[in-house]
Amino acid sequence: MLQQGDKKKSILFIFVIIFFLTSINSQQFIDKKKSFYDLKKIEVKGLDEEINLEIKKNLNFLKNTNIFFVDDKILKDQIGKYEFIENYNVFKSYPSKIIFELQRTEFLAVTIKDNETFIIGSNGKFINVEKFKNYENLPKVFGKFSAKDFINFRDIIYKSDLKYKNIKEIFFYPSGRIDIKNKDNILIKLPMKNLKKALVIANKVIQDENLNKNIIDLRIPNQLILSNE
Repeated sequence: MLQQGDKKKSILFIFVIIFFLTSINSQQFIDKKKSFYDLKKIEVKGLDEEINLEIKKNLNFLKNTNIFFVDDKILKDQIGKYEFIENYNVFKSYPSKIIFELQRTEFLAVTIKDNETFIIGSNGKFINVEKFKNYENLPKVFGKFSAKDFINFRDIIYKSDLKYKNIKEIFFYPSGRIDIKNKDNILIKLPMKNLKKALVIANKVIQDENLNKNIIDLRIPNQLILSNE
């Protein structure tokens, strides 16, 4: 028969074992609960499949991070690395998935800078062409200009009757003046000011089949000079 002291020791030993097992189970539960919210899946959509996969691969470093602690600034910085993305939405699908919905900027024109070809996006950025095809039909822009200069001029064209899709080439000059050549090889020489008014006049001349000229010179205020090369 166990003595009183032995009984106390046995009870204490059993209590220690129960406490130890309970602690292990509690820690396992906590660890499991934490891992339940670890990021396990990243989904990227909205762009070409090849580009979606590339971006997804570059975002894999976020995996196994607790989804509650994935910093929105980090997500913004990562997406901001891609000049061709204009808008995006990020959705956290709990407990362990993030979805990126991406929107590509509109491709407006092509230009050459430092002997490299770039696409000009509607987001005002110069985009390397290496990931894209079928940009050859975009207008070609020559001269030194900023993306903002181009976007401003594009907006003026959009507000005029002249159709942007019919433009073949755009020339920016150091003086700030701009020329346009359309797909019928009609050259429009624009003035420094009142561009919208000049574009209206140019469009009327282009539409007049009786005026068989391929140079429309509007550089001098209140004058229209028509000639052939």
